[in-house]
Amino acid sequence: MMSRVSFKVLLLGSAALFLSACATAGPEPVAPVLETPPNFTNAEASLRNEENFDTRPWWQGIEDKTLTQLISNALDQNLDIGIAVANLVQARAGVSAFRSDLSPQFDGFVDSQLQGILADTGDGDVEGSLSAGGVFNYDVDIAGRNRRSLQAAQARFEASAFNLSDIRRLTAASIATQYIELRRAGARLVLLDSSLDIQSRTVEIVQARFDAGLTPALDVDRAAADLARTQAQRGLLHSSRETAGFALSLLAGEFPGSLDLGIPEDDIIPDFTREGQVGVPADLLRRRPDVRTAEKNLIAEIADIGVQEADLYPSLNLPGSIQIGDTTSGSTIGALTTSVGAMIDIPLFDAGRRQAEVKIEQAQAKAALLAYRRSLLGAVSDVESALVQITALNEQKTELIKAVNSSQSAYEQLDALYSEGLASFIDVLDAQRTLISSRESLVDNDANLASTKVSLYTSLGGVPLERTDNQTN
Repeated sequence: MMSRVSFKVLLLGSAALFLSACATAGPEPVAPVLETPPNFTNAEASLRNEENFDTRPWWQGIEDKTLTQLISNALDQNLDIGIAVANLVQARAGVSAFRSDLSPQFDGFVDSQLQGILADTGDGDVEGSLSAGGVFNYDVDIAGRNRRSLQAAQARFEASAFNLSDIRRLTAASIATQYIELRRAGARLVLLDSSLDIQSRTVEIVQARFDAGLTPALDVDRAAADLARTQAQRGLLHSSRETAGFALSLLAGEFPGSLDLGIPEDDIIPDFTREGQVGVPADLLRRRPDVRTAEKNLIAEIADIGVQEADLYPSLNLPGSIQIGDTTSGSTIGALTTSVGAMIDIPLFDAGRRQAEVKIEQAQAKAALLAYRRSLLGAVSDVESALVQITALNEQKTELIKAVNSSQSAYEQLDALYSEGLASFIDVLDAQRTLISSRESLVDNDANLASTKVSLYTSLGGVPLERTDNQTN
């Protein structure tokens, strides 16, 4: 009897494996190859010799130890990154769960019963039974539903991994941007003190000339008003610096004010001492984790089409059980019972529900494809925008340096002429305001240029940095 059962089980298992290998419903979950432009339109040199670059992260091109440490700490402690890590663990467990559906399932059991009949005298017979065994079930997956589910879960796990990388990318960029804003505010505060020194000296000169009857009170009021207007900026600049520091604390997973970020007098706007490789638009398909996330989400949606289409076909299930026992009244003789069955579920009529679910999933896959293309277009646009802004800011910086130098010279000449009574005070104020404004614009240009370079390297998804002469391999 046991040999016949084993033969039947073997026969059913072989047939099940044959049927499961016959077909898999739905299209093969593969993302299409997206076309990209050959080069960035605003990049002067899209490709350079890879041997001239190392693999250190882009922010080390600034060579600011404080910034490097902030980013390193944030990548370890940022709460959004921690959430993404937890989601990745969940997605990995989901893959294991769906993989288990491809294997037979087996559960054991033990059944114990006690029965008794009591007579009027209080005496009675008591009988007991004990049995043990197991039940198993195997979904043959002849239409490939479980296989497609596993493929979808695997793709979503990979999407979670790329999403984690993307959050790390954006976190590093946010740290660098807020750090630049903090240094911008500090540099503006230092510049503010310099401007106040100039204006205070002008007030003293005007007051002295007024006391000597050489200038009207109107000039004193104008000089004092300009001094007060400049002084009024101090509170906002301090607020901007503190706010940037609070943002850095949050990104690092710390309470506001917990970071030691120095004093404004030491603030220098960071700049890149080494540049990164721009590459070509096709590199974004490999470098940008958000593009890779969209790609994997598309693959998952395509696999889900197969999951829904599998419901249109019959399914085969092989249940079975093995039981030994049924000993009663102290008997030690047990019986072995086995059973193996086959159950075929054939979809006949559901008023179009299964077809509708397939169409829903096809529409979701189309939307995922469009999202994939949009992510690539957005990535290319980000890079192009950063490149054109860098060009404009570099040109602006050249002109601003000229403006600062010319404004400095004009102010010094007019200040000397005014002291001799050879120039009007209005001319002095205009020259003074122009000088202060040009200096502020130059500081803002340096900060904007640094932030735009951060945006560029972030948009590129991480790029190798150019080696220095003293760097070892």
